[in-house]
Amino acid sequence: MTDLDEALERFQRTALEYGPGLSNHGPMAAEAIVALGHPALLTGWVDLYAPRLPPFEPGRPLEPRERRAALGDATRIPDWVATYQRELEGRDWRELLCAALPGLGPGLFAGATHGWLRVAHAVRALGRGETEPRRRELAFGLGYWAARFQRLPGTPGAKPARSPAEVLRTLEPVAPSRRRPGLFFEAVRGLDEHPGFADSIASVALAPADADAWIGELCREGARLYLGNPSARVAYAHAVTAPSALRLVAPLVERGTLRALAGFAFQASCALHAVQSGPQAAEASPSDEVRRLAENPDEIRYRAACSLREHAIKLAEACLREDAIAPDPVLRLAAADAAIELEGAPAWRDRA
Repeated sequence: MTDLDEALERFQRTALEYGPGLSNHGPMAAEAIVALGHPALLTGWVDLYAPRLPPFEPGRPLEPRERRAALGDATRIPDWVATYQRELEGRDWRELLCAALPGLGPGLFAGATHGWLRVAHAVRALGRGETEPRRRELAFGLGYWAARFQRLPGTPGAKPARSPAEVLRTLEPVAPSRRRPGLFFEAVRGLDEHPGFADSIASVALAPADADAWIGELCREGARLYLGNPSARVAYAHAVTAPSALRLVAPLVERGTLRALAGFAFQASCALHAVQSGPQAAEASPSDEVRRLAENPDEIRYRAACSLREHAIKLAEACLREDAIAPDPVLRLAAADAAIELEGAPAWRDRA
């Protein structure tokens, strides 16, 4: 058993949320620390993060007839985890993943995208080697996604006309005076009243058969928005991590499923942008320290991992993943900014 497996086992003894509804980032950041190349920091990460988490209370598997009513019911998180654990018994995890994704896709915003992200990180860990803690982690991710399942207004690609970056750049944000307070998944509920949000979502041209460039464009635009909205760093971090996570499952799913998931990841990025964009966006500029760090990806990896801050770890790793595929200064700047500036969930200002 590796240090990652031990970390996953410890986090699987803790609840999937804490505080007023914040997501447990422990296993996702642990897997990202490994991806950054610094697994020696795993023990420190677990020891720092785990004490804030309440214990996980096991549930009972849901019968098929119960599942429709329980979808999106956060009080059933333990039951959904138990359901997917039972579904995994004696079954190839890839088969379960491919069977679950089409139904869960429309609710990808679940837990401010953290159900989706927990699944994607579990899939990458399983790709390195199949162990029982990693299989169980997939069940935890799928269970959280189902319990926090949340649809957003609009149908991605219903009237395709524009690229994802074009839509994001022209999306009209919700006026600050009309924004809903609270956690991200509460704030986006107000988008039902946004006069143009659903039309903007419909106008995106979905990813083609070769989705690499489409995903890259969406991630670069997310990184640009992250840098341009320093007062909402945590929100915009998810506008990179959620679409980039498509790459972690892409080799395992059918093209149609990937295309649909890409649309829902785009929709999630638009939702966060609509409720978080600030007037300072055009004036923001990375500091000299961030610019210097951006010239050294290996140092970014080290600084992000050593920060032991969940969003810094996850965003820096996702940006560097994208930069390795299609190099772009905006990705390295966002990664460097995350390593230096991005705060984590210990401050209650982190509303993810």
